[in-house]
Amino acid sequence: FFSVMGRLLLHIAILWQLLILFVKADYYEDLELTKGEESTDSEIKKAYRILTKKYHPDHNPSEEAKEKYLVISRAYEVLSDQKKRKIYDMKGDEGLKQLEDAQKHGGRQMQDPFAMFFGGGQRDRTRGQNMHMNLKVGLEDIYNGKLHSVAIQKQKLCRKCKGTGAFSKNDMVTCNKCGGSGVVLQRVQLAPGFVQQVQQHCPVCDGKGKKIKKKCPVCHGQKVMRGETTLEVLIEQGMPEGHEVTFEMEADESPDVLPGDVTFKIISQPHHLFKRNGDDLSMVMKITLLEALVGFKKTFRHMDDHEVEVSRMEVTPHGHVMIVKDEGMPKHNVPSEVGVLRITFEVIFPRRLTSQQADDFRRVFA
Repeated sequence: FFSVMGRLLLHIAILWQLLILFVKADYYEDLELTKGEESTDSEIKKAYRILTKKYHPDHNPSEEAKEKYLVISRAYEVLSDQKKRKIYDMKGDEGLKQLEDAQKHGGRQMQDPFAMFFGGGQRDRTRGQNMHMNLKVGLEDIYNGKLHSVAIQKQKLCRKCKGTGAFSKNDMVTCNKCGGSGVVLQRVQLAPGFVQQVQQHCPVCDGKGKKIKKKCPVCHGQKVMRGETTLEVLIEQGMPEGHEVTFEMEADESPDVLPGDVTFKIISQPHHLFKRNGDDLSMVMKITLLEALVGFKKTFRHMDDHEVEVSRMEVTPHGHVMIVKDEGMPKHNVPSEVGVLRITFEVIFPRRLTSQQADDFRRVFA
């Protein structure tokens, strides 16, 4: 009797944990992310780290903590995976379950998880338009590397109805005109005695196969809404001018259409000191006439705030170019290798000389 009861209690405990994980989950709430879908990848990682420290069984052995740890682990599993997160955002738990069922059974959906939601193979699917935009960044950001958070406005599937336009699943009814096929047969007379049947979009359901009995209270049956999405663009050290960073399937969303991509073209803004030429930098350094004649030692701060010393103990002609190794731009993908810095010297002549100064110059250069 006790062994039977023990097994029964074990099964109940397992079922309870599964219910915790999969029933009406809001993974953003589970990670205490108040911004919901607008949460960035770094914010998701940070929230997970904080909650893990608080509820990990090694730190908190209570039963409540164990259940909470399962919940946050499941939430992070979904939200840290870009494809799972996209499907969850667009299709909710139901879409996520379809994906995971397909992955268990293998097949084409393993390589193309969006096929089940948008139909057909890569060639057959309708794809939305791509979005292209310039992202202007400081030259110092490309020199040092930086993560830019960029907010874009786009069309999103209604998160209440998941793009159906209906109040609930029961409010999506099969069209009685086409029987759910989305098409009807129309008889067309080509000539006296000649009639042809042609297939046309159903005029009642507009080819959708279903009609909405009660509209979604959020999107009012429109299925989509305007919204904001924040993308984190990583500016890598030494990125070439005009380099493109692409986010797959982050463009406008529409029902039954695979979203296009968002591509940012990286454009550097003018810097007050440096100009870029590929992996090299150039700058102009002003020196006095005295410094041009007898030499000088100067310092300036580079874009990462390290100090660079420039010295020359001989005559420096106006327009002279000095090449300083390893003070240019870091090379993209090989930041340990650095280009050169070309310094062009501009000699600043005095506007006028006193008679004494003029006599001194004549005497020195006589």
